[in-house]
Amino acid sequence: MKALRSFYRLSRPFWGSRSQWLAWLMLAGVIGMGLLVVQINVWINAWSKTFYDTLGAFDTEALYALMGQYSLYIGSYVLIYVYLDWLRKGLVIRWRQAMTERLVGQWLGDQAFYRLGLGDEPDNPDQRIAQDVDMMVDLSVELTASFVINLAQVGAFVVILWELSGTQTFTLFGTSFSIDGYLVWLVLVYTLLGSLVTHWVGKPLHDLNYEREHREADFRASLLRKRDHAEQIALYRGEAVEKRQLAGRFQAIADNWRQLMGRERNLSLFTVAFERVSLIIPVFAALPLFLAKTITLGGLMQIRSAFTAVQGSLSWFIKLYPKLVRWSAALQRLEQFERAIAATRAQLRDTPEGACLCTEGLAVCRPDGSVLLEGLEVRVMPGQWVRLDGRSGLGKSTLLRTLQGLWPHCRGQWQLPPGRSLLLPQQPYLATMSLRELLAYPATEVPNDARLAGALHKVGLARLAGCLDETCEWSRALSGGEQQRIGVARALLFQPDTLYLDEATNQLDEGSARGLLQMLKRELQGCTVIAVSHQAGLAGLFERTVGLERRLEPA
Repeated sequence: MKALRSFYRLSRPFWGSRSQWLAWLMLAGVIGMGLLVVQINVWINAWSKTFYDTLGAFDTEALYALMGQYSLYIGSYVLIYVYLDWLRKGLVIRWRQAMTERLVGQWLGDQAFYRLGLGDEPDNPDQRIAQDVDMMVDLSVELTASFVINLAQVGAFVVILWELSGTQTFTLFGTSFSIDGYLVWLVLVYTLLGSLVTHWVGKPLHDLNYEREHREADFRASLLRKRDHAEQIALYRGEAVEKRQLAGRFQAIADNWRQLMGRERNLSLFTVAFERVSLIIPVFAALPLFLAKTITLGGLMQIRSAFTAVQGSLSWFIKLYPKLVRWSAALQRLEQFERAIAATRAQLRDTPEGACLCTEGLAVCRPDGSVLLEGLEVRVMPGQWVRLDGRSGLGKSTLLRTLQGLWPHCRGQWQLPPGRSLLLPQQPYLATMSLRELLAYPATEVPNDARLAGALHKVGLARLAGCLDETCEWSRALSGGEQQRIGVARALLFQPDTLYLDEATNQLDEGSARGLLQMLKRELQGCTVIAVSHQAGLAGLFERTVGLERRLEPA
C-alpha cells in the first residue's frame, strides 16, 4: 500500500493534467490492444479443441482449413502485439519527458540543487532524475497494462475452465464430495499459495535493489569526479589512492550483487519449479474426465490451455515480482528526492528590495549554528565600489552568498538593491557548450557576434573571437586566469546592476587584475560592486573597505 500511495503522489501531476488527454488515449489504446490479444487467445483456445479432435479423426481436408485459420490468428496476434509495444514505448517517453521536466524544474527552482548540498542531500540526484524516473515510468506502464490485460484474461478463461470442469465427485474418508468447477478452485488455491511463498522468499530483494542503485550511482559519480579532477590527481601522482578508492566502491557493488544473487537464486528455485509444475497439473487434474470419456483429447488440450491461461494470469504477481521490487525501490528513491526538495523551500526567506543594499543585525552562521559573522550593519549606496576585508576563513564568501539569498543559515534582516545581480566566483562555471553560449551565461539570449567579440577583446581574449561556434571542455582548454577573464566577459555582457566579486581575479597577476577592474569601472558605470579580494594592490580601486574582523557600525 505504501508503494501505491507513493505512485499516486508521483504520477498525479501528469495523469491529473487535462493537457495529457493524449496520454490517456494512448493508455486506452495499449489496454485495448491487450484485450484484443486476450480475445485472440480465447479463439485459439477454442481452435485447439477442434484441431485435436480433427487430428484424432484423421480429417485431412478439415486440418488444412484449421491451419489456415490458425495462420490468420497468429498474423493478427503478431501485428497487434508489435503495435501494442510501439504505442507503449511512445507513452513511456511522453510520461518520462513530462516527469523529468517537472523534477528538473523543482531541482533547479529556487536554487534547491544548491541548498540540498548544504544539508542531508539524497545520494546521487542525477541518477534519480535520469535512471529512477525511467525505471518508474517504464515499469508503471508495463505493470498497469499487464495487470488489466491479465485480469481480463482471467475473466475470459475462468468461464471456459468452469464449463469444462463440470461437477467432479471425490471420496474422502468414506464421504463423497461434489465440487462444481473444481479446476477453477484448484488453480486459485495453487496460485495463491505460490504468491504467498514468492513474497516471503523475495521480500528482502526490495532493500537490496534500493542499495544496488545507490552503490552503482556512487561508483559512476566517483569515476566522473576523477575525470573532472584529472589534472590535480596527475600532479599529485595520486593514482594509487584513486585506484584503491574505486576498488572499494566497486567492492561495495560486488558485495551487494552477491547478496542479490543469493536471494534471486532462492526465488528462482521456487518460481521456476512453480512454472514447470503448473504445465502438467491441468493434465493430471483432468485425467479423470478423459479416462471416464467425459471429454475428448481435444477437450483435454483445451482444458490444459485454459488452465495455463488462468494460472498464468493469476501468477502475474509471481512472474513480475522482480520488476515489482525494482519499481517500488525507484518509487521510494523518487519520493525521497521530492520530499528533500520540498524541505528546502522551508529555508527560503523573502528578501525585500530597497533603494540600496542594507543589512541590520545580520548574523551569518555555520550549518551547525555556530556564528561566523554577527552584528553586521552595512549600507552600500548605488554605484559604490565596496571591498570586504578580513582574514581567510572568516566568512566573507559566505556573506556574499547570504546576500544573494543562497545561504540559509543566517539571522537578522537585509534588503537587496533593485535590478539584476551577478556573482563571479573564484572558479567560474564553464559548461561544455559553444563559446557564444558560454559567454552569454547565465542569460538565455545570446548577444550578437560583434558584442561577443568586443567583450573577448576587452578582457584580453581576442584570440578566441574566431571560436564562437566551437564546443569543447573549456575548463580543460583554458588556464585558470583565462577562465577568470571569461567570468569578467560575462559581467560585461550581462550588464548587472549589482556585481559581487568573490576572489574573481586571484589567478591573475595584480597588474592584469587591476586592468580588468578598471575596465569594468568604465564599462559598467552606475553598477554597484561588492568584492572580496586578498590582492592588496586592488584596494585603491574601491571607494570603501569594510573590515569584518569586528562588529560593524553603519558607514
